[in-house]
Amino acid sequence: MRPALRDAPPDEAAIEPLPPPAPATAPPSPPAPGTAPVDPSLPDATPTRIVVVDDVEPNAQILAAMLETLAGAGVTVFTDAERAVRWCVAHDPDLVLLDYRMPELDGLACLARLRAVTSESETPVIMVTSDDSRETLRAAFEAGATDFLRKPVEETELIARARNLLRLRLRHRALVRANEALARAANEDDLTGALNRRRFIELANIEIERCRRHRRPVSLIVIDIDHFKSINDTLGHAAGDAALTDFAGACREALRVTDLLGRMGGEEFAVLLPETAMASATDVAERLRATIAERQVALDGVTLTITASLGVAQWSEPAETLDALLHRSDTAMYLAKTGGRNRVVATKPPPEE
Repeated sequence: MRPALRDAPPDEAAIEPLPPPAPATAPPSPPAPGTAPVDPSLPDATPTRIVVVDDVEPNAQILAAMLETLAGAGVTVFTDAERAVRWCVAHDPDLVLLDYRMPELDGLACLARLRAVTSESETPVIMVTSDDSRETLRAAFEAGATDFLRKPVEETELIARARNLLRLRLRHRALVRANEALARAANEDDLTGALNRRRFIELANIEIERCRRHRRPVSLIVIDIDHFKSINDTLGHAAGDAALTDFAGACREALRVTDLLGRMGGEEFAVLLPETAMASATDVAERLRATIAERQVALDGVTLTITASLGVAQWSEPAETLDALLHRSDTAMYLAKTGGRNRVVATKPPPEE
């Protein structure tokens, strides 16, 4: 039988503490997931990370020993609440067991700190204490505790509560991933990862309206891959897909995070450049053209080299719409095509009425 957990008495002098862990300048590394058999009752039998925080190390070790019987659980123990908070911020554990009474940073203060820095992940926290008064329970739950355990902790109850919270945690995480995948599917082209046409137009209109309000420049580049049909006809659609994917990757590498890259259809793409006037936009287009022409795509022993024709236009405030800007950029791109391909053509702004 494992010894019962206890709260720290006012005078710890009579207690023979376990040797302290070796000092470290950085938080300990998280347990490697998958080093123990996973718990088949958890979603996808996923390995989990659990943190135990108690200033009385024997108490913390007792809890850790209980939790390690939960297959797949990697347990990290802290007797310093401040270090525990820093570790949780860095490693986003799946469950935290937190002692209520601790010196300096007590359980409530530690929980408040955790909730302040992990609000998005909502890590479940079990508060552990021998004080089961209504006031203590209310204070713990108001501070953000997910569950509550009374000392002495009974192992069967601890494992049952921990397993239930881990199930909820992992299902929530899976739901977040599924929602992110749905958002990507709704907003991105599934082959290239560029924005789809609908999302590009939506975000480009927002950006143009911002530039209209603040009287800032914005430019648009329309890009069309040269001789793309011949790639599909001679090498097959797999080669065409590889060319499109590599092309989009090359564009992303050459653009800023604030620029918008969208696939408008087939082999045609568009790039919106916020805070960019015509001269700089033309430089960006030329850099894109050169980057694309220098890349090689290897596919089944065949090396593809692709080029592109680019048309550039600067938004002409205040009345020009995105459709009109796209039309001018598209016209410039066709001039690049008819002028020999693998080149950049910049269009002049429309005459003022």
